[in-house]
Amino acid sequence: MLKKGFSLGLIQALAVLYLVIWTVSPPLQVDAIYRIIALACALLWVAIWFVRENPVTLGKEQIGAVFFLIAVLIVVYFEKYDFSALIKQISLIMLVICFMMTYFYDDKWDELSGIVPIVLILLTVWNYKTFSILIEDHTIARLLVRDDEATYEYLKQGIGGYNLIYPQVCISPLILAWTLKAFRNNKIYFAVGAVWAYTFIRVLELAGYSIALFASAIGLILLLFYRGKNVVAAFAITILVFVGIMAAILYVVPFREWILETFDGMAVARKVNDLVSTSETGVTGDSIQVRIAAYSGSIRNLFKYPLIGSLWRESGGGHSALLDIASKYGWFGGYAFAMMIYHVPFHYKHHYNDKFITAAANATLVTLLFVSILDSVSYSFSCMVLIVSSLLFEDIIKWTGAERT
Repeated sequence: MLKKGFSLGLIQALAVLYLVIWTVSPPLQVDAIYRIIALACALLWVAIWFVRENPVTLGKEQIGAVFFLIAVLIVVYFEKYDFSALIKQISLIMLVICFMMTYFYDDKWDELSGIVPIVLILLTVWNYKTFSILIEDHTIARLLVRDDEATYEYLKQGIGGYNLIYPQVCISPLILAWTLKAFRNNKIYFAVGAVWAYTFIRVLELAGYSIALFASAIGLILLLFYRGKNVVAAFAITILVFVGIMAAILYVVPFREWILETFDGMAVARKVNDLVSTSETGVTGDSIQVRIAAYSGSIRNLFKYPLIGSLWRESGGGHSALLDIASKYGWFGGYAFAMMIYHVPFHYKHHYNDKFITAAANATLVTLLFVSILDSVSYSFSCMVLIVSSLLFEDIIKWTGAERT
């Protein structure tokens, strides 16, 4: 009885659950001990999987991920020369491990299916804590995304910053798709998803993170209204909408005033003021200048060291996960990184001929692409993107009855 109840599958499921909770939990992100436990759980997951499954054949994707992992370990060590630096960079290490396990875990997600509602309930609690404190003082929103020691006390209370918000932003279209399908298939899951959506919207509204707001909104629009199969066209639509909003801010005064009033004192308002100032004077504002300098630094390094990357010689520019990784680890590193974070939606998009799944995959891909180009590396690119998104897709497939092509 004990053997049956406490199986390797259960141990593996518990290990995965810890990884996901660690990914999105504000308190658990801070201390090194929690990161070490997360790495141990990931290695346990790998070990149990090899025990339970047949011998594995490595393909070019997994071999590329292994070389990327080696590069991460080498670069981080030579940057800091100590083990603690590796622990601080555990998000990239975890990305590789979770990618390889997700790749091999295809069609074997049943034992992990209960993780989604647990994660959404936890996200709802932390979102509620976060928007409650932002109602009292929205000025701390910028502090929370900087991951400095000044925010430690907030994080220990379950108030989230970058690593709470952006994991949800990256896969928000998929969570909403899951919630919509749950309406007719599982009313409890629908209620969980609906409450999560409310708290998520409230956090974005009060925090005023411009990229998070735009990415989440465009993901929802694509999910509901775009039915094409071509993700390039979907991304082109996103760029057109983005340019249209920028033009409206510059030339439609009532629209600009509405944004400034709605997000008074928040990041969105500062970026709008910087944009208007840049347009009128030709001198870039602080927030725009920082991003331009960051992107320029990454691009310079990318062309200066195209094969091996800048490695420990020069640091990346920041503010762009995709550019930073390509800058630091070369063109190959950028390709490996993109291959891993976009793997799940691409996989389901190509293997299931269902319009709703295609729409959800396209919306998620565009959201991921937008965030990874315009924002920094986050824990969201590991467990949430690779594990939770797969589980969301699997539930949708079960509810829609979609068949694998």
